[in-house]
Amino acid sequence: MTVRVRYFAALRERLGSGESRAVRTGTTVAALWSDVVAEHPGLARMPVRVAVNAHYVAMSVRLRENDEVAFFPPVSGGA
Repeated sequence: MTVRVRYFAALRERLGSGESRAVRTGTTVAALWSDVVAEHPGLARMPVRVAVNAHYVAMSVRLRENDEVAFFPPVSGGA
């Protein structure tokens, strides 16, 4: 099945704005993130929040066909 992945903030700077990914049926958000980290080991220690279809979810959520998964690293800013 295919899911759409979007990256924000520092992740976007490193990986681009997003991509489509083929994943197995039953794949969890955690497994998807592990795949991303396997391809980009420098992200291993970066904590992320995740949203599926614009709703924050736990890493244990199972993905469905055409889900949009958004990864958000910690951000800071402002003066």
